[in-house]
Amino acid sequence: MALSFFTACYMQHTAQANQFRCQQPEQELGTGGRPEYLLRELKQAFVGKAGKIHGNFSRDLSEAPLKPWLQELQEEKMSFKSLSSKLWQHFETSLAGSSVDLDAHILVFIESLAECDFLHLYLLDHKEGLYLDSDIQLGDSLYLDVSKIIAGCKVNITDALISDEDMQSDSPIAMLRPRGDKELSDFFCELIGMGDPLDTKADTANFLEAVEEFTRDMDEDKAALCRNEVVDYCIAQDKLGETVVFEELSSALAESKTIEEDSSFSDFVADYQSQRDIAKTEELIPDRSKLRQFLRISGRSDQLSMSFNAECLGDSIVYDPSADSLTIKAIPSALKMRLMEHLSKPD
Repeated sequence: MALSFFTACYMQHTAQANQFRCQQPEQELGTGGRPEYLLRELKQAFVGKAGKIHGNFSRDLSEAPLKPWLQELQEEKMSFKSLSSKLWQHFETSLAGSSVDLDAHILVFIESLAECDFLHLYLLDHKEGLYLDSDIQLGDSLYLDVSKIIAGCKVNITDALISDEDMQSDSPIAMLRPRGDKELSDFFCELIGMGDPLDTKADTANFLEAVEEFTRDMDEDKAALCRNEVVDYCIAQDKLGETVVFEELSSALAESKTIEEDSSFSDFVADYQSQRDIAKTEELIPDRSKLRQFLRISGRSDQLSMSFNAECLGDSIVYDPSADSLTIKAIPSALKMRLMEHLSKPD
């Protein structure tokens, strides 16, 4: 990892009083040692988060000022200090008069990896903690809560600045939006200037339909093994922050003997996309929730929670749509024991 630039600020906005505070460092922050360690921790936490959205900057540059600023930074027409100052001003202008409450540290990194440069931006909360000093006396301090990122984004600057004609990726931005606060979530998306995000749920659903079709003629055990291996591979890639390249997945399935070497899964997916008039793509940004639903059926109400392997449906679990009922055979022994204990209790 080559960390080129790093800066941070503390930003606070109280909507009711319309008060704003932005505390910036007096001197430039370094890029070695602790900043590199901090970025590694943040990247690991960010990659592990599910529910990220992916896309590109809005084509309307008035809605995405970050893109031309990055262009100027890459062309050395703007310093990183100027870029960060513009960012803080952009935050302040957007927050002024809004109903968004914000109390967070904002960290910005520029990192160079292989032939690409990346921008990392994180909103972090802080916590109070106790410590024992060298005199074994208790003290308190504030520290960054790296494990709980409020919001964050990773921008592949190199891909984002490529012209549409030479586009290498239509999703150079990965964004983690704030949860439980729609106003803050919308505010963060506007700050980054992302256009319409990719529909990763629909893309994953189409991919899983192809998997279902691919395994249809296999015997039951082999089909189940193949589906499980595909889902495990996709989830593992998502946890690494990597896309699922169909050719690489096909090679992994052949290597594990799950499919025959001459049975190319990637070719099957390409044919499936063509037959269903689905936009052709050679890779997938997987949606983790859709992947898990492919293998398990679950649901809950106020009084009932149930989850079971999808392969059980029609075998040990039978659904009758006309009666809206489930019949469960081969009840798990632990559940059966609890049922017997409950029934044996006196009224």
